[in-house]
Amino acid sequence: MAIEKKDDSKDDFVKAVGLSTYSTSKPTVLSYVSVFESLINQIKLYDQLKVHGKMQRDFINIASHELRTPTQAILTFSDLLQHHPKKRNEMIEAIKRNATRLQKLTEDILDVTKIESKTLNLHKEKFDLTVLLSNTIDDYKKDDEGKGKIRLLYTNINKEPLFVDADHARIIQVLSNILNNAIKFTKEGKIGGNIYITTEKKKIDDNNQQVTVIVKDTGSGIDIDIFPRLFTKFATKSTKGTGLGLFICKGIIEAHGGKIWAENNEEGEKGATFAFSLPLIMDRHLDDHFEVFQIT
Repeated sequence: MAIEKKDDSKDDFVKAVGLSTYSTSKPTVLSYVSVFESLINQIKLYDQLKVHGKMQRDFINIASHELRTPTQAILTFSDLLQHHPKKRNEMIEAIKRNATRLQKLTEDILDVTKIESKTLNLHKEKFDLTVLLSNTIDDYKKDDEGKGKIRLLYTNINKEPLFVDADHARIIQVLSNILNNAIKFTKEGKIGGNIYITTEKKKIDDNNQQVTVIVKDTGSGIDIDIFPRLFTKFATKSTKGTGLGLFICKGIIEAHGGKIWAENNEEGEKGATFAFSLPLIMDRHLDDHFEVFQIT
């Protein structure tokens, strides 16, 4: 027996149901099941297409706006360059700055497209994650050296190499994005703000281990309105940036079989903590004869 539920708010059974059919024939029953399942699946697919279509339109509209801004700036400064030769160096710097912004935005849009279409290719190599972290953090320290702004403090809790099989360029991309956000939102104090980077190895079971990279800042924390959609596209209240970075980070980390998450620091502490995990290569799986790729 198949009974249509018409209005389940009614107290009377007859008023609550619509069409009903009854059959003792198995083929007939199975045909009914097949028809109803097909209709339900088509409704779900239609709803998904509507949501996807809206997301695509929103993405195109926002991306077009973001692309137009640096493009217009480049055209404007190029035109002014012809009429104000004395300000040539200043205008060339402005053109270079907007060209770099345009390049970064274009690369982000390409990454988003690859992630959504599940065509993000990873070029994996075995390397020591602690070397990558140390070198990347040292580069940030050199850029900020002597400015007295923000201190980056790195601790490897296990005090041992942490070997992963990953795309080192993509992991640098994730780390750089998180560090850039931490630096941007960390306010300066009298002695400057601190950003703490920590790595910790954790045993999942007898055959699996993972490393967690934790970046804890002392900035303004994650806005309560942004928090629920933090790792989605265009999740930002900042006038600088598109809000694509964390969405891309999530796609990269999940493509490696890891996870990424964030939280505001405990009450009484300023700032936020971002963390991501990656599968570790077990010691017994390391080949003593392979050449470990290291970032220099």
